[in-house]
Amino acid sequence: MNLYPGALDRFRRGSRLAVLLVAFGLAGPHSSSQPTHSSPALEVEYAGCKAVLEPGPVCVLASKRELRLWIGTVPDAQIEIQVDGRRIDVPGEDVQDGQTFSLLMPAGAKRVDVIADTPEGQASWFLPLAEPESIEAQGNVAPQRTSRDMQGEIQQKMLQAHHDIVNRNLAAVRDSLAGLRIPLKASAESRCLVAYYRNLLAEREGDYRTAMAEIQTALGIAERVKLDFQLWIFKEQLALLLRGLGRSRESAEIFDQLARMPHSSDSCEEAQLFNNQAWSRLLGREAGESFEDPTSLLEKALAAYEVCAEANPEQKVNTLINLALAHLQRGRLAQAKNLLARAHELEPHPTLPHTLWWLDLEARIALQEGQPAEALHRFAKLEELASATSSSDSRLRAAFGQARTQEALGDRNAALETLARAEVLLDDQSLQIPLYEGRETFMGTRQAVVNLHVELLLRSGLPAEALAVARHGRSRLLWQLERSDRLANLTPQQRAQWERLLANYQDRRAALEERAKDDWKLPEDQLHREQAARRLEANSVKKLLDEAFEILGDPRERQGEAPPPRPGELILAYHPLPQGWVGFAADGETVRVHRFELAPGILSRPDELARSLLLPFLKSIKTASRIRILPSGPLQAVEFHTLPFEGDVLLASAPVVYGLDVPSSMVAAQSPGRRALLVADPRNDLPGTLKEAQTIRQVLESGSQPWITEELQGAQASAKAVQGRLPVADLLHYAGHGTFSGFGGWESGLLLAEESQLTLGDLLTLDRVPAWVVLSACETGRSSTDVSVESLGLPHAFLLAGSRGVIASTRRADDRTVPEFFIDFYRRWDGQSDLAVALQRAQLAWRQRNPEADWASFRLFEP
Repeated sequence: MNLYPGALDRFRRGSRLAVLLVAFGLAGPHSSSQPTHSSPALEVEYAGCKAVLEPGPVCVLASKRELRLWIGTVPDAQIEIQVDGRRIDVPGEDVQDGQTFSLLMPAGAKRVDVIADTPEGQASWFLPLAEPESIEAQGNVAPQRTSRDMQGEIQQKMLQAHHDIVNRNLAAVRDSLAGLRIPLKASAESRCLVAYYRNLLAEREGDYRTAMAEIQTALGIAERVKLDFQLWIFKEQLALLLRGLGRSRESAEIFDQLARMPHSSDSCEEAQLFNNQAWSRLLGREAGESFEDPTSLLEKALAAYEVCAEANPEQKVNTLINLALAHLQRGRLAQAKNLLARAHELEPHPTLPHTLWWLDLEARIALQEGQPAEALHRFAKLEELASATSSSDSRLRAAFGQARTQEALGDRNAALETLARAEVLLDDQSLQIPLYEGRETFMGTRQAVVNLHVELLLRSGLPAEALAVARHGRSRLLWQLERSDRLANLTPQQRAQWERLLANYQDRRAALEERAKDDWKLPEDQLHREQAARRLEANSVKKLLDEAFEILGDPRERQGEAPPPRPGELILAYHPLPQGWVGFAADGETVRVHRFELAPGILSRPDELARSLLLPFLKSIKTASRIRILPSGPLQAVEFHTLPFEGDVLLASAPVVYGLDVPSSMVAAQSPGRRALLVADPRNDLPGTLKEAQTIRQVLESGSQPWITEELQGAQASAKAVQGRLPVADLLHYAGHGTFSGFGGWESGLLLAEESQLTLGDLLTLDRVPAWVVLSACETGRSSTDVSVESLGLPHAFLLAGSRGVIASTRRADDRTVPEFFIDFYRRWDGQSDLAVALQRAQLAWRQRNPEADWASFRLFEP
């Protein structure tokens, strides 16, 4: 397991870190002056004090006499820094949405002032100073005969918090931190330390939403005022937190950066970094990801602890347990047992986290040594202890281990009951992850529970139940975002809050788009500062969307069954198992099953794929009038409709659609009309799309049931204009550029005029979207295939907001015939026949007419 980076003993070491003091008062996002009347607010943070005395506050300078100030950007302001009334000229460095200054205080300095002259008036901020040897305040504050040295108080509180977190006395930590108030002008060191421990508490409680917010707060403060030591610590904790969310690549990148940073030659810190880096790899391997064996890192950690004078038994035991897990993962049971025995000798009365992992590892060893009864006993103890101490990850590991052991004992019914409970735990845990921070990766790294559940149901001769579990596991994230039923059951107060949050989201998103229009006017230094400020604001705006979906409550309370096959429709679903894969073919009456292996490189060999994925269900496919594909993991990238089948391609046998697999009563209730919105060439770089839109308009208006059309071209097609018209449109045809970007695709969007775009989040906030959506652009149908569960893409966002069908491309295409293809498609559809049938006929005709055309890149997505 990991050791807390930045535990208080590391903070206290040496003179490199200033004394940390916290007083009771009002908490705020930044320290700032308290403006009078209508004076503009001035955000200032400070760091470098040896102590901060209350009341005041008064900064007692450290021996280096260096004070660092971060001053938030004030538009059109002239900033002046004074020491004892004298202006000092020192260059600032752009950091986030402000500037950081490093000041060397002269002897006898009593006060530092920051003054900003703005068009709205003058804003100011000041800080009294005291000499290191003095405990009395100077400047214009009376001597502090009753001043409180908050240093000892906060250190004792954080030491106790550390002890309580280690022993999972989380209620005590929660009460202590809840009662802690930080004044507006507290030092940066004080505020980032408290944020760090709030992060640790939240992580141990499984509240990843709060944990991510607090560690980002701590990182932001440390970066603004150049707290290099704390920044190093917080990055290490962020890497561990990201690993817990399943964001392995980002975690590994941070650890690699830390390993290359010339931070410290301290063997204790080096050992802890090795241990935590190894722990990140261990978790990745636990989730089935391909990570290098961390054994060598752990052996380096043990060697470093041997020369660390301050190393304690707990740290060495932690590393020994991790090394035991590394050997267990490679099947080296004897080495794992020896390491656990060594750990027992060092720590006869282990801490709670060590006990939880001890039980887990000993149970796994017993199971592998053919002692299932002993293993079950230890897994049961692990579950009991994890439940009593609110250790959600340990509870999930206990349930998974119990189910495997119960199966080994021949009690499959008990194993299935245990796995059903584990599925509930996984639902509970995943809801604690912000939507945009990796909820799907968190689910993906815990899919072993789902895979085992599916396997045991198959062994029990329950293919329909296995398919239901596989479908829910694959679409868990999307089920959590399906909102129609839950909206209908909100109280008036909850509905008002939902609408208020979405309106706030939309207003702030629109403001960000408006700001971006003027980037070309800014000089390079101001442009970097403005873009940094917008990134911070964009992150803040995304939180509003997450808060809104939290109001909808637990999605399981309103969930029904996954949508059954339509008459004549065949569902083809594919899901990974603990060993190999399984395919399902369901027609509403029967569920057929076929196990197969995904050989290395098979994804690039269509003939072999077809033999594994389609041929076992030959009879079912030949009799189907429609085929719905539900792929998982790497199979999401497979263009099933193009796979060889019966001398042709699968699409020649029947129309093919790709399903989200979520219930949606809103979609069923929609009655689309005949209003079409055509958006063409919004960035003025695709002139061919103008002719495409014009011809499509003629086709729609001259059909058997004419459409009422509206066209937005070039500069007309801004995000504001398009978003304003979507709720009254029944068909959207977009001809422009799509982008897939951001973690999990959350920055994906349709590029529009004035450097604006319509993003995933924007679509999820709309009350109504067109029933039919055609995205004639590259990568508009793409979603992340890095995880085994279904994640979000633009089609998913449209469908979750209420669309019936979305046609989009999952990859880049340079095919110049795409416009003509869509003209042919609309002629065949004519707004009457099934969209899937029209797309099938258009693609097959285009393939025959122009074999070189990229007819295959477009898919039809349905709920």
